[in-house]
Amino acid sequence: MNDVQFKSLDLNLFRTLLAVLECRSVSIAARDLSITPSAVSHALTRLRAALGDPLFERRGGGMTPTPYAIELGRRAAPALEGLRSAIDPLIFEPRDSERQFVLTGGSYAAAVILPKLLDKIRETAPRVRIRFLPIAADFVDSVERGRVDIAFGTGPPRSARVEWLPLLLDDMVWVARRSHPHVRAPLTMAMLLRARHVVLDNLRPVVGDEYHEAQFLLDEVRELRTAQALDFEDGRVVASASDLSHAFTAVLGSDAVTLTLRRYAQAAAPGVIQLLEPPHRTPKVTIGAVFASGRDLGVNWLLEQIKEFLAKDR
Repeated sequence: MNDVQFKSLDLNLFRTLLAVLECRSVSIAARDLSITPSAVSHALTRLRAALGDPLFERRGGGMTPTPYAIELGRRAAPALEGLRSAIDPLIFEPRDSERQFVLTGGSYAAAVILPKLLDKIRETAPRVRIRFLPIAADFVDSVERGRVDIAFGTGPPRSARVEWLPLLLDDMVWVARRSHPHVRAPLTMAMLLRARHVVLDNLRPVVGDEYHEAQFLLDEVRELRTAQALDFEDGRVVASASDLSHAFTAVLGSDAVTLTLRRYAQAAAPGVIQLLEPPHRTPKVTIGAVFASGRDLGVNWLLEQIKEFLAKDR
């Protein structure tokens, strides 16, 4: 695209592109944008002509984006949100705001924080939307560059350009299905040594690559070895998983056990699984929020909402 073509582009065309990318439908995008379907089609036609790419193809009753459209949307979304923030009034009005907040986290944040946050903003900011993304290795960079508003994880990141706000302190419990043949409360070391185990092989989905020191937190093999200097037989580990939800789901449908965070277990399968107190010492885990230094008023409001409902759960 040459400079003349760029100067002639209407920013609303990119709003239309992002709406169709999100819902994969011209009619639904039109409804969300409060315009007609023909106006959406016209906007896409103008973009296709300016950018030299078909952007979308009709398949199976929906709109399938081209690789170019997907990459364009990935780059345009934070730019448009930054422009929106730049012209927003100095006072954030949640009831009037149509802002989309981009959050990232692992299974823990999705189960413990996200559902209550959605209920909270439904009451206080009905037009605000949340986009929740899986946490990636470069999440700190995404926060710094404004692609992500808040990332959830453990421990303060090693970056002076982002801030860290502790949100809650959690502890660890063993979990087993209720009909387990020999694991029950009160849990003993003998039961654990007899049981089969699903272990977490890394904490990337929970805390990201930056926190290598957190690796031991959910590694029950090490916990058992150090608890009473007992030798843990390698044959007891029947599976490893890289995500809390994968390990938890495996335990729900088998006779294996795993060590997980209490609030996650309570949120993921209330009343379906046994929560068993460890017969050995386990660390406490602090879950917090990472956000850009000098956060905007909208992010500040959102963090206050999160802090408020988490404080009620203590």
